[in-house]
Amino acid sequence: MKLDKCRACGLCKANCPVYNATLRETIGARGRAILIKKNVLTDVYYTCSLCKACDSECPAGIELSKEIRKMRERMVKEGKETEANKAMMENIKKYGNPFGKIEKGTFPKKLYCC
Repeated sequence: MKLDKCRACGLCKANCPVYNATLRETIGARGRAILIKKNVLTDVYYTCSLCKACDSECPAGIELSKEIRKMRERMVKEGKETEANKAMMENIKKYGNPFGKIEKGTFPKKLYCC
């Protein structure tokens, strides 16, 4: 596992937009890294924007965004994805976008990300 080199120093959360917006350690970059190391499946991985700010700050060179993506894939395979993710994926398959059917001149009723 690539996260074996992680020492939970916290530098990854310095530019994490989710952590900076919420100040919640558990959904910030370091919190996600710790959960991945413990092999915990949780919807916390869907709070990540996959912006890769954590990757650029890591002194150990860990690409946390790749590890988060792997955990999301595992959650989907195990049927543990969020309802929002299911809806977004269905919209992409059906309409070619994550928002669903959009009438010209209107905005989507629900916005999904990541």
